[in-house]
Amino acid sequence: MKTPTSPPSLISDLRSLPRSFWVLFAGTFINRFGTFVWPFLTIYLTRQGHTLTEAAWAVSGFGGGAIFGSAAGGWLSDHIGRRHTIVLGTFSTAVCMMLLYTANSLPAIVVCTMLVGLTSGAYHPAASALLADIVPNAQRVRAYAAFRLAANAGFGCGACVGGLLANHSLFWLFAGDALTTASYGVIAVLWLPHGLRAQTKNAPWSDAFRSLKRDHVFQALWLSAFLAAVVFVQFGSTYSLHVMRLGLTVDGPGFHLAPESVYGLLLAWNGALVVFTELPLTSLTLRFDSRRVMALGHVLVGIGFGLNAWATSIPTLVLAMTIFTVGEMISAPTTSAFVARLAPERLRGRYMGVLALAWNCASIVGPQFGFRLFALDPRYAWFGCAALGLAAAGVILGFGRSGALSETTRVGPIKEPEPVEV
Repeated sequence: MKTPTSPPSLISDLRSLPRSFWVLFAGTFINRFGTFVWPFLTIYLTRQGHTLTEAAWAVSGFGGGAIFGSAAGGWLSDHIGRRHTIVLGTFSTAVCMMLLYTANSLPAIVVCTMLVGLTSGAYHPAASALLADIVPNAQRVRAYAAFRLAANAGFGCGACVGGLLANHSLFWLFAGDALTTASYGVIAVLWLPHGLRAQTKNAPWSDAFRSLKRDHVFQALWLSAFLAAVVFVQFGSTYSLHVMRLGLTVDGPGFHLAPESVYGLLLAWNGALVVFTELPLTSLTLRFDSRRVMALGHVLVGIGFGLNAWATSIPTLVLAMTIFTVGEMISAPTTSAFVARLAPERLRGRYMGVLALAWNCASIVGPQFGFRLFALDPRYAWFGCAALGLAAAGVILGFGRSGALSETTRVGPIKEPEPVEV
């Protein structure tokens, strides 16, 4: 169903975004550029002689730590301020990343991945809450899309560099990740505002639990986000194994790209699509009902990874990645903006933290789901991804039919954020 009015133009929306948003944009780009370890963690662990089962436990350890990190980060961002939480989380993550590099035994590796998940999970909800603090409701879909552009542009560029580092220097794979994460913390110290701190510091978790228990709209969004996130988690687990198993290379005059580099280029293609097409795509998606937009995105995410069951060449891998990325671009910014709108202002950090829990829970379940199916038959993992995408869409549309996800069911006007505390 189309809305009666057309959204503002892309250029006018971007020009009106505040300076603090662009500082957050820059910090996010630098941080995500240095995400070298996570996409290559499975490859790193198997090279160290660990089995797929052991690698699954190590990757799941990250999700286990991130569950507590998201809850803590949501609470901290509502109490000590968004900026302080980002600073604390980024510097702690940098230290834990280097501890992971020094770990050798499986128990030590699992503990370190849990610590990385704990510390990195703390600052992501704070960044999302800060964005909602500084950007008015009408511009948030655009702002979250631009925020994702920074993340994906950084991730895509960094994936190419990470592929080269994975072939030549494991130390710099970890050190580069730690340095860029710490750089984000420095940017936050110097230029980011605190966000809504004084208004939210007296909101206890008991209030948040009561609000979340009553909010069936958010519960539906959480479940659909979890199902879709299990598919996304395959990026750092079964998808890397799939590309390595195919053993595809690219040869040309004077150069040779190994399977690790091909994997990095596929991740870079995902990032490039987001950078160049997601913001214009919001001009189209903003015209339609949010629940249908999210449902369509989840379907495409599932189908995109499902097609990997038949993807055995670079062109078919690129096609599958393209469909997956279109689904990601349609669903992700709409979901974030919808949750920012649903959340009571004083509980915004907690809502963002609980939404992040969907991804963190998926980080635990996803590797087990993917690795076990992949071990039986790689096609089973991709068929499972397709089923999860359809199930996520079904949750959105099912609640939509009952009226639970109708935006018109929300009583009262949407409050605009107060000026942030600088």
